[in-house]
Amino acid sequence: METRRLKAPAKSKSFLMIERLPSILLSLFAAFFAAIASFVISAAYAEHRAAEIDAAAMSLAENATPSIMHLAAARAELRHTEALLSDLVNDAVLGWPVDRHEFDQARDKLSRSLDAYLGLPVYPGERKQWQTVAQELGKLGLDADRVLSLVANGHPDEANKLVDDALRADFNATSEAVMASIELNARQARRMAIEIAANRVRSRRIALVLNTASVTFALLACAAAAVQVRRHVRLLWQHSVLLERRADELEQFAGRVAHDVLSPLGTVALALDLALRRCGEGEPAQKSLERGRQAVIRVKRMTDGLLEFARAGARPEPGARAEVHPVLDDLMVELAPVAVELGAEIRVEPFAPCAVAASPGVLTSVLANLIRNALKYLGDAAVCRVSIRVLDARDAVRIEVEDTGPGIAPAIEQTVFEPHVRAKGARVPGLGLGLATVKRLVEAHGGRAGLRTVVGKGSLFWFELPKASTEAADTSEIDLSTSA
Repeated sequence: METRRLKAPAKSKSFLMIERLPSILLSLFAAFFAAIASFVISAAYAEHRAAEIDAAAMSLAENATPSIMHLAAARAELRHTEALLSDLVNDAVLGWPVDRHEFDQARDKLSRSLDAYLGLPVYPGERKQWQTVAQELGKLGLDADRVLSLVANGHPDEANKLVDDALRADFNATSEAVMASIELNARQARRMAIEIAANRVRSRRIALVLNTASVTFALLACAAAAVQVRRHVRLLWQHSVLLERRADELEQFAGRVAHDVLSPLGTVALALDLALRRCGEGEPAQKSLERGRQAVIRVKRMTDGLLEFARAGARPEPGARAEVHPVLDDLMVELAPVAVELGAEIRVEPFAPCAVAASPGVLTSVLANLIRNALKYLGDAAVCRVSIRVLDARDAVRIEVEDTGPGIAPAIEQTVFEPHVRAKGARVPGLGLGLATVKRLVEAHGGRAGLRTVVGKGSLFWFELPKASTEAADTSEIDLSTSA
C-alpha cells in the first residue's frame, strides 16, 4: 500500500518576522538598555568623581589653607614677641622704664592665632606634630615668665643672660615646630591638588569610553528599528553634550580650586613678610620663610589670574543693578591701606549717584582690576596718585581710572586688553589677565573699554556700562518693601 508523506506548509515571511519578533525586540531592547546603562554609569561615575573633587576642594578651602594662614600668623607673631621681649630686657638693663603692654598684646595675638588653628580639623600626623609645638610653647612660656619675673624684681642682667642662654633657643625651636606644622598642611594641600587633577583625567577618560560604547550600542539598534534609533541618537547626543559640559565644569573647577580660599593667601604672605623682616640675617628659619613667601606669591599670582579670567565669561542677569557709590566705598576700604603701603594716594572725585546694569560683583571685579593695576604700575613716579572719575555718558555710566605712572609703550598699547599681554621686561609680577578680564566682563554686559596713555606721564583706563533701568530700581524697592 502506497503511503504519502505530508509536507508541512511553508512559513510566510510575515510569519517568520512575527516568529523572529521576540529576538528582534530583545536585541533592540538590549541595545537600548546597554546604551542607557552606559550613560547612567557615566553620569554616576562623573558624580562620584565630582564628589571626591568637592571633598578635596572643601578640605583645601576650610582646613589646609586656613591652617597655613593661622600658623604663619602665629609664627610671625612669635618672632614679634621675641623682638619685643628682647627690647624690654634691654630697656631694663639700660635703666629705662619698662612697659609690658605691647609685649602682652603680641602674646595675646599669638595665643589667638594658635587657638584659631586648633579649632580646625586635623590631618593624619598633625595631632602628633602639634604635641611637639605645645611642648616647645610650654617651655618657651616658662622661660619668658622667668625673664619677666627677673626684670620685675630688679635683676635685668640675669634676665638678659637668660634671654641669650635659653630663651632665644626656645623661640627658634618653637618657630621650627610651627614651621613643621605649616609644611605638613602644605603637603596635604599638594596631595589633594594632585588628587583633584588625577580624578579629572580619569573621569574624562572613563566618560569617553562609556560614550563610545553608547554610540556602538545605538548603531546596533539601528538595524532593528530606524525610528527608535533616531530617537535614541538624539538622546545620545543630548547626553554626550551633558557629559562634555560636565567634564568641562570639572576641568574649570579643578583649575579654580582653593580661590574661594585665595584671599587668605594675602594674609599669609603679609605674615611671612613680617616674619622675614623680624628674622635676623643668617638665621636658620630665614630660608624657609623666604621659600614659603615665594610659594604663596606664586600660588596667589596664578590662581588670581586664572580665576578672574575664567569668571569673565559671565553674562548679565536680567534686571541686574549695581549702585556705583557703595561699590567704590567698599573697594576703598580694601585698597586704601594697599595704597598707603605703596606710598600712593587714591582720589575719588565727587559724582552724582548712579547705577549700572550689572551685578555689584561684576562692577567690583572690573573696578578692582583697574585700580589694582594702576597701583601696581605706578613705579617710581614723583607723584604716586590714582584718580577715579564717574561720568554721565547719556545711556551709559563712564568710569575712568587715571594714574601718574610711566605710561604704556606704543608697542603694546593696541593689544593691552588681550590675554597674557605684558610689557617687555616688566618687573611687576602677573599673568597679564587682569585687563583681559575687564574687557570681557564689560563687553559681555553691552559696554565698552578703552585706554589713553602718554609715556612718562601716565595712563587713563576707562569703561562704559549701560545705566540700570528704572524698572530694575522700582523692582528692588518693591522687593525691599515687601521683605520689610
